[in-house]
Amino acid sequence: MKYVDVNVFVYWLSDHPLFGERATNIIERIEKGERSTTSALTIWLLHVILEEEAEDYSIGELLQRIGDLKHLRVEPLTSEDFVIASKNKDDYSIDLEDALHFSVCERLGIREIYSNDDDFDRTPLKRTF
Repeated sequence: MKYVDVNVFVYWLSDHPLFGERATNIIERIEKGERSTTSALTIWLLHVILEEEAEDYSIGELLQRIGDLKHLRVEPLTSEDFVIASKNKDDYSIDLEDALHFSVCERLGIREIYSNDDDFDRTPLKRTF
């Protein structure tokens, strides 16, 4: 199982000129049955980014598009994730957002992440994009 970072969804949903095709390929793998996980943090961040950047943005449409990905699990955040993230933030010199994503991966035993954020290269996660 792989974790999907927020930037993959942003590039996919916005059809980003540089990274949209790669992100779409990742989403297509998930649509075809590749089991993957992201967290509730991702949904929140997507909302914040798209509300500001996208024309005709709709939270309902966002939730529908994510919900249509039947092999994507959206994992809730726990208070323990925040405790671990505060340590991971310092241990791996990453920001709190990345530390929270990483903490969820640790909790679930996930060792790979889809992301173009090279900050994850400072963690034990294998990063692909």
